[in-house]
Amino acid sequence: MQDLTSRAKYALGHIGQWISIIPVIAVILMGGWYLGKGAIHYTREVGVFDLRRIEVRGNNILTRAEIIEAMMLPLVGTVFDVDLALVQERVETLNYIYGIRIGRKLPHTIFIDVIENQPLAYVAAPEDFILSREGEALPLPHGRFELELPTVSGADSTVSTLALGTVEGHEQLSRALDILNYFYLSYPNLYSELSELVFTSNGEITLYMTETSTAIRLGDRDLVQRVSMLDAFLVTVSRNRRLRDYLYIDLRYEHQIVVRERA
Repeated sequence: MQDLTSRAKYALGHIGQWISIIPVIAVILMGGWYLGKGAIHYTREVGVFDLRRIEVRGNNILTRAEIIEAMMLPLVGTVFDVDLALVQERVETLNYIYGIRIGRKLPHTIFIDVIENQPLAYVAAPEDFILSREGEALPLPHGRFELELPTVSGADSTVSTLALGTVEGHEQLSRALDILNYFYLSYPNLYSELSELVFTSNGEITLYMTETSTAIRLGDRDLVQRVSMLDAFLVTVSRNRRLRDYLYIDLRYEHQIVVRERA
């Protein structure tokens, strides 16, 4: 019995100690809360983290002004007042935006790194637009745009419905996308010389080169294979002939290449 009484007194003593400490902890927590609130108020008053600068990086097609306008940032406030997720959603609605990264750079800066869709060709239509490497049909950008790109022309009338959106489902432009991307990745020198990809009245594809106006007749099937044949042919004749020496190169026939040299 005496042992139990001692234990009870010991336990009550510890409980009493904790009860006496609780007010102290409460005072410390309350003081910390007020101190933190005061520090935040102070930093706002003196402008320690005021938003003063916006860095836009990686944009080549969209202007800095277009991106900043889409961000819709508050006119006053700190870098911590900016809702980064909301700003990202806004900027991603712009044409030519493939992806972005946004963050804070203390004490005064919000930065945004832009990855744009990569233009592949112009598309001649009632309202001309850009075909991107990602398969997007994008409107012509505002302001200066001086990229030298090949033009896709002669596509059927349904191309007029693709002023915005994707070319997926449009048979001719999907073919053009495949062949131009193949040129771009596998034969960049030939891609840089491309002037126009033309769909003829019977649906075949003819390419024209920029400086020589040489016509390269691909036909309407096995297009990638025929571009490979073109490259192999040009390598074979490179010691004696160059592309400009030919009026046309016809790749539409099985196991043969028909050419006509310039006079």
